[in-house]
Amino acid sequence: MRRIYLTITMTVLLLAGGHCAFAKKSKTIEVETAKFEKSDSTAEVSVLVQWPVNGDKIIVDSLRHHINYLLGDELNRPDDVKAYGESLFESLSLDWHSVYDEMEPEERLGAFTRYYEITLEAQTNRYVTYFYRQHEYQGGIHGYTTDVGFTFRKSDGKQIKLLENTDSPELAQLVKEGIKSFFAGAPDKTMSDEEVLEFLFASEAEELDNIPLPLNAPYLSDTGVVFLYTQYEIAPYSSGIITFEVPFAKILPFLTKEAKDMIK
Repeated sequence: MRRIYLTITMTVLLLAGGHCAFAKKSKTIEVETAKFEKSDSTAEVSVLVQWPVNGDKIIVDSLRHHINYLLGDELNRPDDVKAYGESLFESLSLDWHSVYDEMEPEERLGAFTRYYEITLEAQTNRYVTYFYRQHEYQGGIHGYTTDVGFTFRKSDGKQIKLLENTDSPELAQLVKEGIKSFFAGAPDKTMSDEEVLEFLFASEAEELDNIPLPLNAPYLSDTGVVFLYTQYEIAPYSSGIITFEVPFAKILPFLTKEAKDMIK
């Protein structure tokens, strides 16, 4: 009877998943890099994808699904990137011709461009983070770049909410310090409130204490939580894509329980 009891107890511990000594550790995600590039006077296309090829099925399937969502297509293996790039190039070239064929040569602008980079950013035995960058130009003064990070829990392949106390003045102060360090050029450097205001839409120093969190959710690196503001979100185009990392030791009080479990 005692032997049966121990067997049942061991089974429960194994089913509990990520947090007991008996739990099976997730495999390391292995990727294969697939790249496509093509350009002429009408279109420029570059697609780079780090496709998951090995690891626990549940997280590999989740990552592949998300990559397809980002690209708006159905890729099944790394070789599909070439066909995707070719199709995108043809589409952009046709768009360019439809806009400029009737114009005089001196009135035509540059080639329409589309760049995609989807790369493995970080991973531990509990989570994996992918980074997505898209740049496009289809006429106008300049192109537009989108950067986003996505963190997935390895045990079930889900994206987990990271921040809890988002209205905290202490968190707002960490955001303010992070923005200052971005414009100062290094995490260990800073600048005055008046200096950083020159780079932002904010006009008064008091506004720096209440800068809203980025519209896109933060993501996990190997060492902290990364915040990333899209172009024009809190600053003009010339300020670039404002990005900074808050180390785990500082951000811990503001994380959800699920996030804390992933970074233990």
